[in-house]
Amino acid sequence: MTDQQYEGMTPLAPPATLAAKLGTDESDAGMLLALDLASARFRGQTRNPISLSSDTLTLDAHGSRALLLPFAPVVSVESLTIGGVTYAADGFEWSGAGMIRLEMPMPDMWRAVVVSFTHGYSQIPQDVQEAVLDQATAMYPTLSGNAYTSYTTGTESRSFNTQLQVGYSAQWSACVQKYRVTGSW
Repeated sequence: MTDQQYEGMTPLAPPATLAAKLGTDESDAGMLLALDLASARFRGQTRNPISLSSDTLTLDAHGSRALLLPFAPVVSVESLTIGGVTYAADGFEWSGAGMIRLEMPMPDMWRAVVVSFTHGYSQIPQDVQEAVLDQATAMYPTLSGNAYTSYTTGTESRSFNTQLQVGYSAQWSACVQKYRVTGSW
């Protein structure tokens, strides 16, 4: 199996599953590209990396007691510094939904919060995998060089699909909405 990476991240579904669905080999370059593109599309539309990862981010403080982190779910918060003050683990609360709450209001300052935290899923949720697999399946014919949308023998008539414009299913839209987070990525 080829380890795929798009923007430094692994695909959101197993290449072996897509290969089985398409009846192709796991090393099929078009299939791997379709899986990478579908995974990147899902991450982009949800503004959420989905995969388990750790980040250190600098964020704005808004003068309130609560701060919304730009990724979810949050698995752990390793460190928090606001306005140059480092908070001990018992000096704040955090939730899996991506919220940090302090006892006192934080200062109202741009780029005042530095937070190191781990977020995402160690196992990609099944509905995300299914949506990505469906999207990759729709992309595959064009990427694999099989761009025929119809073919007639006899007097020989051919039609080609030369665009990678793939629509979205209701399942895709619902899944993107479910995993979308606020903030920028």
